[in-house]
Amino acid sequence: MHLQALSAKGRNGFTLVELIVTVTVFAIIVAIATPSILTQLTRMEAKRVKTQLENALALAKAESYITRQDVLVCLSNDGIQCDRNSDNMLILFVDKNGNKNFDTNADTLVLNQYFNLKYSTLKLRVGAGRHYIKFWGDSGKPRGHFGHIKYCPTSTYNDAMYQISFNQNGRVSQKLNQDHPTDCDG
Repeated sequence: MHLQALSAKGRNGFTLVELIVTVTVFAIIVAIATPSILTQLTRMEAKRVKTQLENALALAKAESYITRQDVLVCLSNDGIQCDRNSDNMLILFVDKNGNKNFDTNADTLVLNQYFNLKYSTLKLRVGAGRHYIKFWGDSGKPRGHFGHIKYCPTSTYNDAMYQISFNQNGRVSQKLNQDHPTDCDG
């Protein structure tokens, strides 16, 4: 009876060797899977940002035409000051005071789109070195404000590089890096 109690007592848990082997096998599996997981996460981010940008530009075009007011679109780090490079947010607003930046007391916010980028950054490139896109209220088109927003990777696991381009008619399209080099360093 005493021997049965001792042998049953020994079967209730893992030995230190079994635990070390289990943790080692788990660590090897994680080390093998990590690059694939990170690559998939970067692809998901690239696809999400593409959709967000296309939807925001379509909204700006529609909002400017429907309300007959000029709508500005810009990247921003703080939700107020427009910037040509940002990985934080995109803002759409009716610039009632004409200063080309969002003022909470004067302007009307249409959309504040957070990106939460982890594997990339965005760069706005519009003619004449502007830091915003203006959709004109009389037509809903960005006359004189055509250009693109570059999606540039910052992670070695991210191979997605593209431009979301918009022309003077407001047509929005994605241009892949192999067809239209993004030159993300510039």
